[in-house]
Amino acid sequence: LTYDIHKDFIPLSLYVKSPFILVVNPSIPAKTANEFIQYAKERPGKLSFSSANLMSAPHLAGEMLNMRFGLNIVNVPYKDTNQSIADVASGTVQMAFAEAGASQSLIKDGRIRALAVSSLNRLSTLPDVPPLAEAANVPDFEAVSWHALFAKAGTPQPIANRLHDEMKRIIAEPDIQSRIRSIGLIPVDTPPMEGIQRYIVSEEAKWGGIVRKLGLAGSQ
Repeated sequence: LTYDIHKDFIPLSLYVKSPFILVVNPSIPAKTANEFIQYAKERPGKLSFSSANLMSAPHLAGEMLNMRFGLNIVNVPYKDTNQSIADVASGTVQMAFAEAGASQSLIKDGRIRALAVSSLNRLSTLPDVPPLAEAANVPDFEAVSWHALFAKAGTPQPIANRLHDEMKRIIAEPDIQSRIRSIGLIPVDTPPMEGIQRYIVSEEAKWGGIVRKLGLAGSQ
């Protein structure tokens, strides 16, 4: 990167998390996340999961699942998100961590089965699908993308404080909350700016550790 996220910017608001849905082809007999984990353990290297592009968030979420539960589900990278999910429905691959927008219609039509969500909270659009943290008894399992608002380093503190407070107020509005949830995202009551910085550091450590274990550091 041509910039340093910590030196060149200041975080103003962490306002939305974008979870993924653990989906499988209906031919897979597992009806719960725990059943699927056991099913995959018994078939090392024989199952595959799709993702849009190597080292995309859905790819790393799948690798996080592999590492956390000692699985060997093979990644099949795609260039197109919709095709990567369509191929779960067709049975070309067996599993994916799917974006809500690309998968909810297929879930409702029964063409793919949702077993869990990757966030710590349930999605209002899929209230019966539990978080993986709950379903597999791993309380700290969270694999989400997130949206944050930043300003250039050196922005006067009163302006930064005003923007932080305004975003906090806007995201709390019921209409905004409803719109965010309607597209499968999770509104976040932003922590203070120092808390956002700590969250970013923790996310760098989590995802960076996975990238290094995969031997992909510096490849993108």
